[in-house]
Amino acid sequence: MFNEYFYLKELTKLQKKFVNDFNKNSKLQFQKIDNCEICKSKNIKLLFTNDRYGINQKTCFCDDCGFVFSNPRMTEHSTQFFYNSDIYRYIYAGEQNEEILFQNTLKELKNYKPKYPKKPDFEKYYEQLYFDFINNEVSDFESVLDIGCGRGKKIIDFNYIGKTTRGIEPSKTFHKVHTSLGLNCNVGFIKDIKEKYDLVILSHVFEHLTNLHEVVDILSNITKKYLFIEVPGHVTKFASIQNAHNYYFSFNTLNHFILNNKFTLIKSDYIRNNEFILSLYKKTEKKSKYVFDKGLEKKMFKKMSKKYFGVYFTKYVITKFLRIIGLEKIFKKIFNLVKDKYKNLHE
Repeated sequence: MFNEYFYLKELTKLQKKFVNDFNKNSKLQFQKIDNCEICKSKNIKLLFTNDRYGINQKTCFCDDCGFVFSNPRMTEHSTQFFYNSDIYRYIYAGEQNEEILFQNTLKELKNYKPKYPKKPDFEKYYEQLYFDFINNEVSDFESVLDIGCGRGKKIIDFNYIGKTTRGIEPSKTFHKVHTSLGLNCNVGFIKDIKEKYDLVILSHVFEHLTNLHEVVDILSNITKKYLFIEVPGHVTKFASIQNAHNYYFSFNTLNHFILNNKFTLIKSDYIRNNEFILSLYKKTEKKSKYVFDKGLEKKMFKKMSKKYFGVYFTKYVITKFLRIIGLEKIFKKIFNLVKDKYKNLHE
């Protein structure tokens, strides 16, 4: 019971069906991770048995350094199938099929209105925060590559300020959207990139990859000037658990992978209401050395565990009780109304 991840999302009937089908899909293959990728320890322990959607995905942690990661995780072949087939879009967003996903995305992008960059505000997440952050720190770049560009909004953002852009995305459905709108995007993965770009972006992509030291070598080879990474981080609490996330980063663990290569840190910050970490790095000619603070990471992990198993477990027990007596939905509505009223009074 204490390994059950109970901070779950409310799903539609269709999403529940997709989750159930995914859990029973024998075509998906998984591989076990024997050693921590940071400290090489074999002292790996189970943290959670499921993700926020109810997918049977184990999340573990290294008891020697505090690094959190999925284990076992999908093989490279299964991962490519997972993203190429858009299964994850159906589960996460509840889209019914490829055509509906295509039409909804096309409509969304046609109505999308890009804006010029302004000063970033890290108090609360907003869609263009990454754009404001990058342009507030650096301006001497012309070519931009967005790896895992998704719908393509970042391509549109940088096109709007006159940059030369390219995106790469595994989803064939999204590629149809890109083609329809004349965006310079290709179907593929990070290993398919051969050219170099002034600015390389990975927004909510780095945590989906594997063999991160090799990935950073590739990033070093294709980056001319700057590398931007945004990940769902944990600063004061665990990041939301998702089956497609192979890793869960703090500032410390993220910098371990990036700064032990040909990069130096320009700036890192995190969004206060969801703890997404945004980091901008500068490409260097020689490899730098980052000393991973194992003690700090373990201390932070213990603090987050205490918070999770205290606060969230209490919420879980209360929610279960309200569900049994049939009052869960009513109490949620009341809670949200009170929260919104309190928020409006203090804005």
